[in-house]
Amino acid sequence: MWMLITRRILAAILTISFLSLFVFSFLYLVPGDPAERILQARMNGELPSSRETVGVLKHDMGLDVPSYVLYLKWTEGVLHGDLGYSYITRRPAATILYESLQATAELVFVSISIVVIFGLSLGMLAAWKEDSRIDNLLSYLAILGVSIPSYVIAFVSILVFAVGLHILPVAGRSGMQSMLMPAVSLSIGGLAMLMRMTRYDMLAEMRQDYVLAAKAKGLSEARIFIKHIFRNSLPPLITYIGLELGGLFSGAVIIENVFAWPGIGRLLVDSVQSGDVPMVQACVLLIGVIFICINIIVDILYTYIDPRIKPEGIL
Repeated sequence: MWMLITRRILAAILTISFLSLFVFSFLYLVPGDPAERILQARMNGELPSSRETVGVLKHDMGLDVPSYVLYLKWTEGVLHGDLGYSYITRRPAATILYESLQATAELVFVSISIVVIFGLSLGMLAAWKEDSRIDNLLSYLAILGVSIPSYVIAFVSILVFAVGLHILPVAGRSGMQSMLMPAVSLSIGGLAMLMRMTRYDMLAEMRQDYVLAAKAKGLSEARIFIKHIFRNSLPPLITYIGLELGGLFSGAVIIENVFAWPGIGRLLVDSVQSGDVPMVQACVLLIGVIFICINIIVDILYTYIDPRIKPEGIL
């Protein structure tokens, strides 16, 4: 087990290193001189009046050194929790990111709860009622949920529940009511996919020989279904839930902007539009690190969920 954890952590460190290099390159991928972009952002889009002003700013911010030296300094700052300063607000990027992360974490927590509770429950129901009207109806709904993009669901829900019925707020973060539409819009696709996967995996397990052996021993169908079939179906489902949890953070970029939810997604889009490179770097780096950490946790959980899988085989 410790060997697995060590190998996964080393792989994560290597991946994060490549991610940091990619994120740092944003400073040079954007056309123009970094110092000029900073001054332009602070002057509401106007170009700096002289090259001397640009040169002074470059020196003050340490941008007049080779790129590899700048990368090492930036990496050292990141390791100490210093993600730089916003070009626009001049506040620490880490502080702004922390404020936005709280809003995104709330939205993602509610969304993943909806995905897990309803995805697993409806998938189990569809498998239990195989080839029945309930199974067929749930299968059609699952296909529909996977096919419709989250932003379409978001706009339709706004038209129906906010503009038409006036029972939910259009946008903002003002309590559970304002979270309902964003969370449902964000979770529908994952819920539908998890429901289909649960049904498929459980039906495959129901046709295994150990199910017949359990029935021959006189175990009740409900006990066989829950304790044996569902448990043996969990490993691939846990993997998907973990990937979905990471995907929700990236999917929140669209949904948060549709509903004006003050999270990382909205912060990322606003930073891109305003040319605030340090904030873009901070957002992308955080989302990437979260996704990598979730994958490590999922891999480790494998060995506890399914004893048939050896730790050395998980890579």
